[in-house]
Amino acid sequence: MTDSIAYDYVKLVLEEEFYRAYLRFSNNGILHYELTNILEVCAPLILGLDEDDRFLKYEVIGTIANYLQEV
Repeated sequence: MTDSIAYDYVKLVLEEEFYRAYLRFSNNGILHYELTNILEVCAPLILGLDEDDRFLKYEVIGTIANYLQEV
């Protein structure tokens, strides 16, 4: 998965599954910053995987949930 596709994928998952956090980041002007941080945490999951892999989405959701608890 290329960097831009991975970024868009993580952004989509954040928006779909964590809409309130997505809006908070967007309204505070830190959406790109937070997505970059989340993408860094998710990098080992996304590397070489297909975005159609249903288990990838579950792993990304769990990783984002953990990240949001720490923020």
